[in-house]
Amino acid sequence: MSTDDGVRLEKDVDPPTPADAGSEPTAGTADGPVDQAPDEAPAEPTDGAVGTADDAPRFWHREHPVFTPLVGFFTGLVAILIALAALGWILDTTVGYDISEHPWVFLVAVGVVLVVNLVLVALPRSRRFARYMLFGVLLTPLVIVVSAALTTYLLLKSDR
Repeated sequence: MSTDDGVRLEKDVDPPTPADAGSEPTAGTADGPVDQAPDEAPAEPTDGAVGTADDAPRFWHREHPVFTPLVGFFTGLVAILIALAALGWILDTTVGYDISEHPWVFLVAVGVVLVVNLVLVALPRSRRFARYMLFGVLLTPLVIVVSAALTTYLLLKSDR
C-alpha cells in the first residue's frame, strides 16, 4: 500500500468538474462507491479515499521496535555534526577565530553534546532514546577518524 493513497485518483477516471458537484458519485472515483449514500461514511477506505488520523502513514509507527534506535542514532549523528559546524561558523563569523589553530574548541562542542546526552540518559522516560543517541554521537567521530586514517594509509602506500 502506498502512502499517497489519499491524494491519488484512479488513472482512468477524470477528476470531477464543477458541473458534476451535485451529481451522485460514480464507481471508481475518490468519492466512494455508487451504491452508498453521500452522507454515509465508507466502512473501510476505498482505493482513492482520503484517510483519517488513524490512517497515518504506515512507515512512521512509533511503536515499531526499530523506531527509537534509528531516530536516536541519527539524532546523535546530526547533533554532533551540527554542533561542530555551528560552533565553527559562529566563531568564524563573529570573532574571526580560526578553529584550525585551536582544535580544543571542538572538544568543548562535543562536551556540550555529551552533557546534554547524559542528562537525557539520567531521565527514565528518555533513557532508551538517549542510549542510541550516545551511540550515534560516539560512533560518528570514530568513523571519521578511521576513514581518515585508512585513506591516509592507502594514499601513502600507493605513493611509493
